[in-house]
Amino acid sequence: MATRTVAPDAIEEKPKKKGKKMVMIIVPVVVILAVAAYFLILKKPARPIKGTKTAALVSISYTMPTITTNLDDGHIVQAQMILELAPGDNKAEVTKNLPELNNAAILTFGGMGYSQLLPTAGRTQAAVALTNAFNTVLHTGPKPWDSVQSILFASFIVQ
Repeated sequence: MATRTVAPDAIEEKPKKKGKKMVMIIVPVVVILAVAAYFLILKKPARPIKGTKTAALVSISYTMPTITTNLDDGHIVQAQMILELAPGDNKAEVTKNLPELNNAAILTFGGMGYSQLLPTAGRTQAAVALTNAFNTVLHTGPKPWDSVQSILFASFIVQ
């Protein structure tokens, strides 16, 4: 039996495809590093300054049902209000006194006119007047009271 020997330079080696393998290794490593950097650096909670107390209480909002009532000059106002309550309040007093709050809103709007509520400054004044009226209603029962800090209008229509 004759064996054939082939010279080493006569054998052609196929070039290895390292490019695809490297991409398959590098891309997942880069993605993992990016996700880790996001959670370690960007998502890190702010550290409080030494000696300061952080407020753990968050203000609560209560969306009142839409109210429609007459104004002083015969026009109509329709408004939906969001009450921003003081931190720590639980809406219990607001829901219990909702009829009285609606009455306070009707009486407050009843003393205003179309030309007063049409400009933005008039609506801002109405929100302040409603805040005072609502706090008067809420601060009549036993403590702890819910307190309205501000009123946001979700919708506001005057006709």
